[in-house]
Order: sequence, then structure tokens, then C-alpha cells
Amino acid sequence: MILLLSIAAFIGSMLLLYVGSEGIVHAATRLAHTLNLHKAVVGTVFVASVTSAPELLSSLTAAFYGSSHMALGNIIGSNIYNVPLIIGICGLIGTFKIKNSTIGKECLFMMGLATLLMILTLATCTVAWWTGIIFLAFYPAFIYCSIRKGNGNGVAENPRNKSLTKPAAAMILGGAALVAGTFLLVYSAIELAELFGLSQFYAGLTIMALGCVVPETAVSVAAALHGEQEISIGNVVGDNIITATLVLGLVALIKWHFTVSVEEILTTVPFMILVTLVLFVMTRRSHKITKPWGILMLAIAIAAFIIETFNHVA
Repeated sequence: MILLLSIAAFIGSMLLLYVGSEGIVHAATRLAHTLNLHKAVVGTVFVASVTSAPELLSSLTAAFYGSSHMALGNIIGSNIYNVPLIIGICGLIGTFKIKNSTIGKECLFMMGLATLLMILTLATCTVAWWTGIIFLAFYPAFIYCSIRKGNGNGVAENPRNKSLTKPAAAMILGGAALVAGTFLLVYSAIELAELFGLSQFYAGLTIMALGCVVPETAVSVAAALHGEQEISIGNVVGDNIITATLVLGLVALIKWHFTVSVEEILTTVPFMILVTLVLFVMTRRSHKITKPWGILMLAIAIAAFIIETFNHVA
């Protein structure tokens, strides 16, 4: 019975994720024109804020129920698999140009956050309330800088289409579909994981994280197929930064203090840095998402999954 319910939940989640991703892409495009913002900024701020909702809600739910390790695993795992899966799939689909010049700076910022997380956790073997305050402080700064840099870089909309009501409503409804779909996906994954006796950290790092990455992947791939590559790439980086600042900060404040092992950090956080570094190099060298880059990203994701699984089984 559990298996049948899990399969039904999985099918339902895929339908909701498809509908939600399509709605968000169209809404984001209209918002970019109406607000006269660069599309990459709309992807980095608005779309990423919506698609990071699954990580936020699932991590906070896990933290409230005492599963702090599952919440931390979800945060780290999402940041590991988000970039390589999205860039990898887009690279296999075709060649896409990276037009936004600020992506490189955002990659450096993301690598700095991951490095800071690794240093603090290795030095203390804990995630404490003051860790949450530090990372939470970066969130409003990131949002402010992103909007300020992108203001006025977009294409002005026709005056008769200046209303924000329809695109905002479409994005909210799309986000609701993504959240509902993600919870169905996580539910099915967790039910199956319990049958195999997986640890909380591993379940959050792989099953829950991969479930939460599905919305970003769906939105980014849909955006790329609609010719909105700037929204696609902006969503990838923005979601990771929001997860590493807002979500991690709130989880740390809720739990106040919980321990982490050196092995958990050393086998996971370096992959966060690696995938972001590859994206940074890609934006500097080719300014394109190509098949070789896509294959490299997917290889990193597979390697991360194998290493994490091997450490868990061992």
C-alpha cells in the first residue's frame, strides 16, 4: 500500500511541477518587462525566491520536528545538485548563451558562502544561532544588490500592460503548484527511504534535496526552451544563494544549536564549491552552456551522489 501511494504521489508531483514551472516562466518574462528589470535579475530574485520555497518549507518543517540533520542535508544537497543538474540538462538539450555579466560575481559570492560554512562548521563542529545570524545577514544584502544592479537594464513595457496583478498572481499560483508538487515528491521519497533505514542527513542530502531541486530544474529547463536563458541561469545561482543564506539562517535560529560531524562536511560542502567554480569558469571562458560543459556537470553530480552513498553505506 505504501508503495502504491508513493507512486501515485510521484505522478501527481510531476504534473504539478510541470504546470507550475510553465506558469512561472511566463510570469517572470512579463515581470521583467513591466518592472524594467534585467531578465537575469528577475530570475535571480523573483523566480529563485519562488523556487526556493520547497527548500525553505521542507527544511523548516524538518527543523521544527527535530530533524535538524535532515534540514542541513537538504540545504547542502540542494546546493550540490541544483547547478549541475540544471546546467547539465540544458547542455544536453542545446547550446545556450550566458548573457548576464553579473553571474560570475554571484558565483564568487556563492563560493564565499560555501567556504565560510565549511570553515565555521569544521572549526566548531556545530551549527549555532550565531551562525544563522551571519548567513541570514547576507540575504537582504544580496537581494538589494541584485535589484539595484538590474534596475533599468530591461526592456520597457507598453504602458497599457503596466499592471503587475496578472504576472504576480501567475507567479504565486505557479509557486503554489511547485510547493505542492515538491511536498508530494518528498513524501513519496521519504516513505520509500524509511523502508531502507536511511539516516536523516543522507535522506535530506539526497532524496529530499533531489526532490526540492526538481522545481528549479523544471523552471530553468522550461525557461531555456522558451529562449529565456537569462531567467534560467539567474534562477540557478539565485536559488543557491537564497538557500545558503535565508534557509540556512532560519534553520540555525530555530534549532539554536546542533552538532555536525567533520565527515559530513568534508564529503559534501566541497562539492558545493566545485560546481559553482565550474559554472564560474564556464561564464568566463565560453559564455555558453554547451554539451561538454553539460556532461561535466552531470558527471560531478553523479560523483557526488556515489561518494555520499558510499560513505553512508560504509
